[in-house]
Amino acid sequence: MTSPSRSISMQRRLLGAELLRLRELAGLTQDEAAEHLGKAGNKISRVESGKIGIDKTDLDVLLERYQASEKDRLWCRELSRLSKPKRGRPTGETTLYLGPRWFRAFRDLETDASEIKAVGAEVVPGILQTDNYIRAMFDAQGTEAAGDEMDATLRVRADRRTLLTRDDAARFAWVLSESSLRRQFGGPAIMAEQLRHLAEVAAYPNVTLQVIPLDSRSYEPWSAPFTLFRFGHEMANDIVYLEMYSDAAYLDKPPETVRRYSELFGRLQGVALGPVESRHLVETVANEYAAVATTGR
Repeated sequence: MTSPSRSISMQRRLLGAELLRLRELAGLTQDEAAEHLGKAGNKISRVESGKIGIDKTDLDVLLERYQASEKDRLWCRELSRLSKPKRGRPTGETTLYLGPRWFRAFRDLETDASEIKAVGAEVVPGILQTDNYIRAMFDAQGTEAAGDEMDATLRVRADRRTLLTRDDAARFAWVLSESSLRRQFGGPAIMAEQLRHLAEVAAYPNVTLQVIPLDSRSYEPWSAPFTLFRFGHEMANDIVYLEMYSDAAYLDKPPETVRRYSELFGRLQGVALGPVESRHLVETVANEYAAVATTGR
């Protein structure tokens, strides 16, 4: 088990992944970037993997060389600042992101993870949502979404869906409440389309989807949806993501807390139907919606 003093912090991992993305966009190799810093060739590799941090001077040089946007520069500087230990602050402190920054952190972790486990209750998880389901969710909020906001949401969800089928895709596992299948957004035709898509994704070789039926006699307490990220690097801690109303918390320590979420996920899998039975349930509910859409009753 990795000791806390040697583990890669969430912020350092995020910073490394962001610098990797920016370097590749700039069309540079690791050796070319290191040469620009006047450092050894493995410096960039170690920073991008999160094994080591980077000082402000070197970070600014790389961001300038990568021609990073002002938005990307601000994000990288914030991650660099947060990755440094703060004297007098507890090492097990939870990372809290306020406003839109929480989702940028989520997307970076989702892209970098080798395994993702998630629990959903009332709504189909975002990466599994169809465009029509997303539009219906906006309509259900009772306020008309601005065109730019809707377009941005659809574009982001489309980008996220590619993670399911990309080369060397992560392993995904979901445990959903049946209520997420039954809660309607839009008409029955939209729900039928959404659930058929869900059943299709459930058949992917890197996806495990299980459903806890409403009439389940087994009970395992869980108060809110959560996502558990795991990473291929041996020094990388698991990270638990907890979404709130407009913010999010990320837990990567203390290890006992993260382990409890992992154990809870395993127990929820035990309560849920198996993958085959779950897919059959999803298809059954989809057919029920399709019948209503066709007959009107």
